[in-house]
Amino acid sequence: MEDSHSVQKLNRKLCYCGHITVLKTSWTEDNPGRRFWGCRFYGKVDACDFFDCADPTVHDRYKLVINGQLRKKNEAEKEKEKLSKTLRMYQFFLLRWLFCMLQLG
Repeated sequence: MEDSHSVQKLNRKLCYCGHITVLKTSWTEDNPGRRFWGCRFYGKVDACDFFDCADPTVHDRYKLVINGQLRKKNEAEKEKEKLSKTLRMYQFFLLRWLFCMLQLG
């Protein structure tokens, strides 16, 4: 019995450039999390525009849920970065203060 990975390899097509396509995942608003076969050089200067969906079309509710979760994740990452910068600033001032205290003492 073949595993799904070898079946995927057998089902691959050649892109317009003549290369074996690769499985990618879309994170656009219209297709969040949807997989597709595309040119291995997608996003580079010489890439072709080959595209073949690997997953079926999803319900609009799915798109709303996934996009909502992605927005929450992005907001949380931004907040984490903001807090990390604030923490580094406080650490810097604390170390500077300690250094000054050691110099005076």
